[in-house]
This record gives sequence, C-alpha cells and structure tokens, in this order.
Amino acid sequence: MSGLDLFHFLRPLWLLAVPAVCLVWWLIRRRQAQKSMVGEFVAPHLRDALTVNLETKKGLRPVDWACIAGLATALAAAGPSWSKQPSPWFSETAPLVVAIKVSDSMRANDVQPTRLDRARFKLLDLVAARTGSRTAIIAYADSAHIVVPPSTDIDVIKPLLESLDPAIMPKQGANASSVLPLATELLSEDAVVGTILFVNDGFDPADVAGLVEFSSRDGAPAMAALVVGTEEGGVALYPDGTAVSAPGGGRLDTRLDTATLQRLEREAGLPLVRLTTDDADIRQVMRAIDSNLQQADDPNAQWNDGGWWLLWPAALLTLLWFRRGWTMQW
Repeated sequence: MSGLDLFHFLRPLWLLAVPAVCLVWWLIRRRQAQKSMVGEFVAPHLRDALTVNLETKKGLRPVDWACIAGLATALAAAGPSWSKQPSPWFSETAPLVVAIKVSDSMRANDVQPTRLDRARFKLLDLVAARTGSRTAIIAYADSAHIVVPPSTDIDVIKPLLESLDPAIMPKQGANASSVLPLATELLSEDAVVGTILFVNDGFDPADVAGLVEFSSRDGAPAMAALVVGTEEGGVALYPDGTAVSAPGGGRLDTRLDTATLQRLEREAGLPLVRLTTDDADIRQVMRAIDSNLQQADDPNAQWNDGGWWLLWPAALLTLLWFRRGWTMQW
C-alpha cells in the first residue's frame, strides 16, 4: 500500500478553517477591487503619482501572503499523516524464522572457513542484535525440519545451531518451498508481522513459482534472504578433506545462480542481502525486518504527524508582518 493510499488527517475538523480563510481573503480582495475601480475616474498619470506602493499593488499583496500562511497553518493543525510508527513493544517482539540451508554445497570453502560456518556466525550475530525478540531456526535441504522453536535465549539457540551438519539431513537437496508451511505454522497468529529469513547459497529455479505465489498471499509473512557464497564458487570438502562429488559425477558445482536470485528479487520482491566481512549485512537484514514490520497492521502503532512540515512556510510568511506598513495594506 502506497503513502497516497494511507494519506489522511488526524484532526480533520481543522479543515473547516480552510474555507473560512478563503472567504476572508475573497472579501478583502473584493473590497480592494472596488477601491481600485474608483481610481478609474482619475487621470492615469495622477493616479500613479498618488498611489502608495504602486508596484506592490500590481503583484501579490499582503492579504495573499496572509491567506497562504493561514492555509498552511490550518492544514498543519489538521495533522496530515501517511505512515505509522510501530510501538517499541511491537517492534521488539516481532518474530523471525530463520531457514538455513544445510546441504553439501554449504561445505564450499569460497567463504572461509566454509559457507555453513560463516552462516552460523552471522546468525549468532543477528540473534544477539535482536535482544528480546523471538527467533526460530529451521534446517532444510530436500526437506525442512525444526531445529529451534521460537525462543529469545541465545544460549539455547547457539549449541543447536552449531550442531547443524549436512550429514544429519535425511536427503540432500535445495527445496526452499518446504520451509514455507513449517515457518507459517511456527509463526501462527503472528504470521502477518513475522519474517522468514532464508540463509543459503542460492535457490533452486524450481522454487521460484512457489515463493512468488506465497509472497502474494494476504496475511503471509514477509521474506528475505542472506546469501552466502560467491559467483565463482569454491570446493566443497567433507570433514576428512575429500571433495564432494556431484550426483552425475565430478566435482560439485557451487557457483551462485545469480539469474535465479535476480528473478526472485524481481518477481517475489524478496530482499537479497549478500554476505559481507563486517556487520553491514546484519544491519541490512535488520532494516529489511523493520521494513516488513512497518508494513504490518500494528494495532498499537501511532500515526506520524506530518503537519510540522507546513509550519515552516507558515512561520516564514508570518515574519513578513514585521515589515513597516505591512498591516496597513489590507
């Protein structure tokens, strides 16, 4: 929903002052016009010589500026608003479901020590940054499985997160769509204000249609992705140092499928955050979560009052009243 759709006035009764200001302006302008008509009977060269502030009378007059200042003040008092400010309690308790990919491709060493290890480190940083917020962990490959139900205790999340290994998954794969029903169930009634964060090294093209359809549902949780890895890929190694083989033979291809990532970002509106060596990626993920939260319908949210923007031009125009003789030109 755009800001134009949300636009309204917090104190609409003040809008009654708008026609009142316009009426006063019209009456004064009409009186001035009648006085000007009297001058039509005087010779032009004498009328110009006898008229005070001739140039001012030909252009905008003080009453015009006063009307503009009055209209700006009336609109400011009416409280125009087009966005909400989530309440602190609502923001701090918004739930997050992290779906981390635990497959052989996450063993790749293009990101040291491995993609999976770096993903763990980043998730621990994210959980620590979300103090007091509920976070659930889902591990997925060909199927999705709950690792940690919604929890605020990092001491509970950390050992379970560190125990994740592709060897414990029933079957290898990259079925991101299998996460969606499980994550929605974990969020339950908080789905509309929750976020599903995929932490992986890309998506399978077969998942695009399902993710796009899910993103278009009413009341569905928002989604984002933290992508770990490089376009060049790396070598996926087992703990004993041997290389992981592809199903058809040869070394496993771990290059990122950027075309699929771009398609998801375009069609599903999925914010994609690339892994960084500092905490810039975590800050970007937090902004994506906050953005999802602001779009939700928080019953305790307060509307932002944008009327103060109009007070500046009204105040500047009011300063003109300090000019000598200004109030005498009505």
